Amino acid sequence: MRVRKVVTRRGRHIRGYFPSKKLNRMVAWESLLEKDTLLLMELSPGVLSYQEQPEEISYWDGQAMCGYVPDLRVNLCNETSLLVEVKPAEELERPAVRTKYQQIAQHLLEQGEHFLILTDQEIRLEPQYSNLCRLLYWYNHAPVRLPSAQEIGMQLKGFEQATIQDCLDLFGASVTYALIAKGLLVADLTQVLTPASLVHLPEGGRHAAIYF
Repeated sequence: MRVRKVVTRRGRHIRGYFPSKKLNRMVAWESLLEKDTLLLMELSPGVLSYQEQPEEISYWDGQAMCGYVPDLRVNLCNETSLLVEVKPAEELERPAVRTKYQQIAQHLLEQGEHFLILTDQEIRLEPQYSNLCRLLYWYNHAPVRLPSAQEIGMQLKGFEQATIQDCLDLFGASVTYALIAKGLLVADLTQVLTPASLVHLPEGGRHAAIYF
């Protein structure tokens, strides 16, 4: 449960909710950049779960105790957890803002917490961002039954290097792109997805892809 109410009718910022199938609930966001961050969390197979506005942290800024609420706590399949702050890169160029997050990062390091600041440069990295936006539709509209890893492997065992087109011929579009969206087939999302893009089975849970 988040520690403070995020979505209100007041204020200049755009606010809303992201429908998460991974969490089976609506996730609140306070900016379009936060909304795009949730896309990474939702489609990263290496992310088990995440929580917006998870907790309030007290830290010393050199003069007084201050309160800080991270944007997300993210639980990964490698059994680690990290706190995430989402900020535009240009905002971090301001000395006061940079100093604030350096102090927060140092405090969290001393507490044994992993801390990550994500900016628009990582969140909206192309062509990964456009690929994920495209895959989100198939993630949310996946067929009720998808083939298992064993079934996929049996179908692809005759291919030296399988491509998306090979999978389209075998499984059809809805299954193929749902498999990629859910991490059951792996494609290089740092390249534009085309029918010629190579795909392969994931190596294992602890090595599941994280797109940030």
